[in-house]
Amino acid sequence: MRRSLSLLLGVALLGLLLPVLPGESSTKTPLARASDLSFDREIESRQAEIERQVLMFLRTLHRHWGESQEVLRKTVAGTLERDEYGTLVYSHTLAGHGVVEGYEFEDGSLIHGLCLFVQQPAHDVNEFIEFYGTVKSILISAYGVPLQDLMIWENDLYEPLPDYWGVAVQLGHLRFAALWETPEGTLAIELTGHHHSRLTVDYRYRRAGRLT
Repeated sequence: MRRSLSLLLGVALLGLLLPVLPGESSTKTPLARASDLSFDREIESRQAEIERQVLMFLRTLHRHWGESQEVLRKTVAGTLERDEYGTLVYSHTLAGHGVVEGYEFEDGSLIHGLCLFVQQPAHDVNEFIEFYGTVKSILISAYGVPLQDLMIWENDLYEPLPDYWGVAVQLGHLRFAALWETPEGTLAIELTGHHHSRLTVDYRYRRAGRLT
């Protein structure tokens, strides 16, 4: 039985990343103004890198829907973690965080792509919430207002404390999600957590009038 792409991405993560507990993440402490400006520039630089990665991932899918694993092997950069019938999984790092890209094929044709960012220790526990906002803005610019735009509290302990919403995400208390229907298929983003934050971009191709 073919394992799902999400499961293979999870397996790849086990060998790539160590969990980051909320208590282990360093928080921003009072610094001199010059240091604050330097930190802000660093965050902006990381956001720009995440934006470039997402755009590159989407371009890869746009250009190669319906093509073979052999074509994607020649196209995608990174360490090839899995190469099985119907699935390719790559890993690399970006802006100090782990990235896993998965590509799923049906009857030899690319039908599904998933890009997963996993948070490593950071100065700002809300960093991935900012990344989620950056990615959502990119997709709104390209595809318009999402059909679904969700912010869900499973446990509202941190709801009155926006400075700690990143902790809430890491603990699984809070998740964000948005979904678009595009001419090519269904595109979704999600920010979830379990000891560390996970930002996912998931795109499924629509073939012959149906969604795979």
